[in-house]
Amino acid sequence: MANTLQLNHCNQGILMSMYNATSMPIATWSKTHRKIAPISSNSPVMALNNSNIDYKKGVKYLVDNSKNMKMVPLEFVLPIPEGERPSLAIDGCIPVIDLSGFNGPVEQRLSTIHAISSACALWGFFRVTNHGIKVSLMDGMLKVVEDFFNLPLEEKMRYGSDDVMDPVRYGTSLTTTRKHALHWRDFLRHYGGLIPHTYHLWPDNPPTYRDVAKEYLKEVWQLAVIIFGAISEGLGLDPDYIESSLGDEGTQLIISNYYPACPEPNKTLGLAPHSDHGGLTIVMDNGIRGMQIKRNQTWCSVPSIPGTFVVNVGDYLEVLSNGKYKSVEHRAIVNAEAARISIAVGHGPEMDAIVQPASPLIKEKSESKYRPIVYKDYIRAQQSTIKRGKSALDEIMNN
Repeated sequence: MANTLQLNHCNQGILMSMYNATSMPIATWSKTHRKIAPISSNSPVMALNNSNIDYKKGVKYLVDNSKNMKMVPLEFVLPIPEGERPSLAIDGCIPVIDLSGFNGPVEQRLSTIHAISSACALWGFFRVTNHGIKVSLMDGMLKVVEDFFNLPLEEKMRYGSDDVMDPVRYGTSLTTTRKHALHWRDFLRHYGGLIPHTYHLWPDNPPTYRDVAKEYLKEVWQLAVIIFGAISEGLGLDPDYIESSLGDEGTQLIISNYYPACPEPNKTLGLAPHSDHGGLTIVMDNGIRGMQIKRNQTWCSVPSIPGTFVVNVGDYLEVLSNGKYKSVEHRAIVNAEAARISIAVGHGPEMDAIVQPASPLIKEKSESKYRPIVYKDYIRAQQSTIKRGKSALDEIMNN
């Protein structure tokens, strides 16, 4: 059949247990958990920690300007128990859905909708094939993103910001305060084509960035609309219900991540466990795997397959479905051999929209599992908390 739902099971014997990133202060954690051998004053890690490096310049800058780095600077060391360290040896397993079923007979279309609904309910993650976006456009987007991160630091710092609501933002960790361990990544984040008045703020270097990103984001939005329609029908709603709930000017955010090769990949993370705040996130990468999802209290690596997208449910969709569909914690791990690039495009409602369960799914107010919240307030709460995982979503759940 054209539409398929492949449910390969992970090897439970080798999967790691859940890592709960609490972002505890490094000093506190070091005293209570970490056994550190004496470090000489001329060792690479000591030199880095005494050099007053401005970490807002990014991890790539740190790596490029530190010759023969052998150890991860202490600021990036995360409190991961020895038995739960990241490992690329774990094979991943998420449903694979062939979207060509939407172009077939009614039975195929309904089967594809059922596959998407099941994936959202049981996994929160799935991979899509035959999605209609040209591989050449995907490769072009990866190329301009790579070129951006290879620009001189001063060019990238034109977009440096700590404000999570800025329309264009270049940075490193979600927080650059040294009270918390930093992530081994740099990122470029900006609004997509659904908010056209920000287009002139997008990077103008590389020279082709704006044109390529505009075309790519248009195509990804069209893909999101198709998937949103299937999810709506899977919930028993009108096909355009979720798209309409986003408002006249929904929010599309692109987050391009650059994870440099890391000398000690088992001591840090590219991104700590978290869920996404929007409705759907559509992700591709440069062929270097590094995404891990939490399933049944274990961590499972998601393979990188060129020409496909990984799609995941966000918090907005969990709330709208009143908990039928679940956003899933995921994290990014790093490796010692090569830099990884991932491009995630999130789709959510207007910033002033009220995040709450869909009214047709709630017969009585007492049935709502979540308290209403303004979307932009939810984003601020999620991005500013020192806790990760799904702590922000937990805060708006009705007891």
